[in-house]
Amino acid sequence: MIHKIDGLNVIETGAENKQAILFIHAFPLSHKMWLEQAKNFSNKYRVITYDMRGFGDSYEENGIYTIDSHADDLFTIIDRLKVVKPIVIGLSMGGYILLRAVDRDQNKFKAVVLCDTRTEADTNEGKLNRAKQIKQIRTGGKTEFIETFLENTFSDTTLKDPAKQPVVQFMKNIMTEQKDTAMAGTLLTLSARTDQTASLEKINIPMLIIVGEKDKLTPPELSKVMYQKIRNSKLSLIPESGHFSNVENPQAFNKSVEDFINTLNDRKDSKSG
Repeated sequence: MIHKIDGLNVIETGAENKQAILFIHAFPLSHKMWLEQAKNFSNKYRVITYDMRGFGDSYEENGIYTIDSHADDLFTIIDRLKVVKPIVIGLSMGGYILLRAVDRDQNKFKAVVLCDTRTEADTNEGKLNRAKQIKQIRTGGKTEFIETFLENTFSDTTLKDPAKQPVVQFMKNIMTEQKDTAMAGTLLTLSARTDQTASLEKINIPMLIIVGEKDKLTPPELSKVMYQKIRNSKLSLIPESGHFSNVENPQAFNKSVEDFINTLNDRKDSKSG
């Protein structure tokens, strides 16, 4: 079922009376990056994916967004669909949005899964690099931007394995579909985001932190820091995977999420083992 909620393209599969799992995609992609997960989990859960504002089939507006405005959209979807205590999964930028939403109202969620993301704001070097990328896209260099982005996000194993080239092409196709205005505007959004590190110790809901073992953009060391700071958390490293762990190794990714969900009712408000 497809919903249009305040200009957002929202896709719902599975049974409405089951536990809801809501997925937030990465930059510069769309809900399509979660197709394997939607297929895997919709037989047991209520699965909700959506195109964040400006991407996919959601309303573009003027390309000016903030992490908080994206968090507002997340809350709007939850409220409009009358979703009670969803498990929300966000990857990369989706993780930034999810962290901000948790900081604002963690009681909305049963649990959260942060994938290949970080809490730190951009360094000055990072901001300057995003400024160059914005100029590149606005001056007709979108294709070159995507090629470089893919090289930095996929693991070397994936990039060199002939059997994995359909996965690389799949993600490239999704990126190519996105609007230049949204891509450039969102790079500014990412550059302007605030540091969320200080909020980690306030998180009380169960959290799974997933990261690809070969993630170059948000390396495992950063996920380990989050794990150490979040009291009720679990860390899962996905083998043979870079930044897009859910598409590079969907079997391991899905199993990690499934195991986490299965143990939610047995988890204690402290680490064990």
